[in-house]
Amino acid sequence: MATVGTSKFNRQGLPSQIAGFVRSQIVKGELKPGDRLPTEREMAGDHGVSRAVIREAVAKLIHEGLVISRQGVGAFVASPDNATALVLDPQSFAQPEDFQQLYELRLVLESGAAGLAARNCDANDLAAIDATIEEMSRVEGSHETYVKHDIAFHRAIAAATKNPFVSLFISFVDMKLQESIFVALRKLDFETTTEISIREHKAIAKAIGARDPEAAAFAMTSHLQNSSRRLGL
Repeated sequence: MATVGTSKFNRQGLPSQIAGFVRSQIVKGELKPGDRLPTEREMAGDHGVSRAVIREAVAKLIHEGLVISRQGVGAFVASPDNATALVLDPQSFAQPEDFQQLYELRLVLESGAAGLAARNCDANDLAAIDATIEEMSRVEGSHETYVKHDIAFHRAIAAATKNPFVSLFISFVDMKLQESIFVALRKLDFETTTEISIREHKAIAKAIGARDPEAAAFAMTSHLQNSSRRLGL
């Protein structure tokens, strides 16, 4: 098991940070179901923290269903089927490819959501979607505000699916990407980039308003693929 020195951890919230480090190893497959975690003593030595910190970190992972404890034997990585919570923290995004893979997940989720919204939306949903585009169009030079309205657009589409699980997952993924999108957008020409993006958003809204699932999914796919290229994600 790879280790991380305390220089990469803030002293506050150590259990959560170490749990995040182990969680990241599980998500990336560096630790596989059935693998035994090092002992509390070994992990404490590896990370330069107390055994109490390790005990609390492992308890968090057990609570999430990612780790199981066998009395007298040790702690083991559980099967993914046992996971009871979806948690992604900054430790899960240490490399650029991590964001790329999360963006790929966004593409799968949101393209399907656009198609479902075209089937299930009502007049109020269409008005909400159009309102977010209008808000984006009014933004002048504020990258952070623009990203906020951009995320609101995607959430409005998720709500139009009438499926609360779709809304939950899309909101979760978009919030995890929000900061990276904001940082990447700041490196681009704001006016040109947002003009293109708004045009793509309008194409998605038009397809949803036309109750055309295939066109809506295609427009969303095109937008997210273009967006990922523009943002370098």
